[in-house]
Order: sequence, then C-alpha cells, then structure tokens
Amino acid sequence: MPLKKYLSLFLIGALLALTACKKKKGGEDPAPSTQEEALKLELSGVVAGKANVAMDSTFTFQVKITSKMPEKGVRVTMNVVTDPAGIPLAQDAIPDATTGTINITLRHLKEVKTYKVTLTLASLGNTANITTPVEFLITNKSAG
Repeated sequence: MPLKKYLSLFLIGALLALTACKKKKGGEDPAPSTQEEALKLELSGVVAGKANVAMDSTFTFQVKITSKMPEKGVRVTMNVVTDPAGIPLAQDAIPDATTGTINITLRHLKEVKTYKVTLTLASLGNTANITTPVEFLITNKSAG
C-alpha cells in the first residue's frame, strides 16, 4: 500500500511541475506587422468628390500612389454603382500593383447615367495599411 501512496504523490507532483513550467500564451507578443509608410493616393483624369464626364461607354483614369510603395505591392478595390439607386455595375478585376501608377478603365457605362466609383488601396504586406476610400461620380454623356 505505501507504494501506491508514493506513486500517487509522485504523479501529482509531476503534474504540478509540468503545469508550472508551461509557457503562458497570453504573455507572448503577436507577430509584429510590417512597418510601412501610410498609403496615399491621387487621381489623375478625374476629380475626387466631384462629378466627372465620360464621352463614351469606357473611361480611363489613373491612380497615382504618392506614398512609398509597399514592398509586396498593393491591392486596388473598386466598387461602381449607379447613383442614386446603388445598382452594381460589374467591372474587370484590377491586378495587384507594384508600380506607383495604375491605369484603370471603367467599362459598360450606360448613356446619360451617373455612377458612383469608390476606390480603396490596401498593402499586400500589412493588412492594417489601407487608404480611406476615395469616391467620385462619373456620367456617360454620349448621345448614343
């Protein structure tokens, strides 16, 4: 019987020792995010926050990244909806960019219809580095 008592005490002691030596997960630092300059952009060919005019069913403008380009590049997210109804207008996907100037062509713009375009840039290397959304209106003024 004394052997069982000693074995039980030994196992309890070993269990206590293992739990005491276990690393605490709460004290670990999370993986540091990549330090990057905050993304900034300018539009060329359109004026942000204003009404712009297209003379055809397509319209090309440029997004110029004025901050330092992130090492892994940026993802451009664009949303085009009718104004004021908010009906989505499908557009071609914009490939991820690694250069400071991105050419974007809007397509399928209907005659005498206004669209609200919203653009956002996000770093591919730091998910917290995102621009404030930039919006502008565009109206196709073609006569058919």
